[in-house]
Amino acid sequence: MPRAVDAETYAAIQQLQQAYADVVTRGAWDEVATLLTPDAHIRFVTSSGEVFEVDGAEAFGKFGANMTGFDFFQYIPLTFVVSSTPEGTLEGRTSSLEVAENEAGQWIESYSIYEDIYAQTDGRWRFARRSHRTMKRRVTPR
Repeated sequence: MPRAVDAETYAAIQQLQQAYADVVTRGAWDEVATLLTPDAHIRFVTSSGEVFEVDGAEAFGKFGANMTGFDFFQYIPLTFVVSSTPEGTLEGRTSSLEVAENEAGQWIESYSIYEDIYAQTDGRWRFARRSHRTMKRRVTPR
């Protein structure tokens, strides 16, 4: 059964969440490896049902760098919960909003849920697994 985490651990995960938002929003994909375990697994299920899976922090940085087609993009974590597992790792859930404008001038809002697993690497909490699912997406024409 999941257990609550102490305030220091919660703050470390909150800082990790904010750092991820900053890196993704700026498109600083060369920095993303500092936020993931080297063997991290990232999975995205888009609103159309298409699935993308990426293994490894370095591969995820390359994956992100190849995303094009947006004149503007911002990732905003809205809420998150975190708890410890009997194995000593942390798990959590993050709800987020992604807003973007594509090259055609359409405004896009995506509301998503991430199921997260965190692990410590070099004394810092990092994402070991992120599984993303788009819950609702709205596209407003130009």
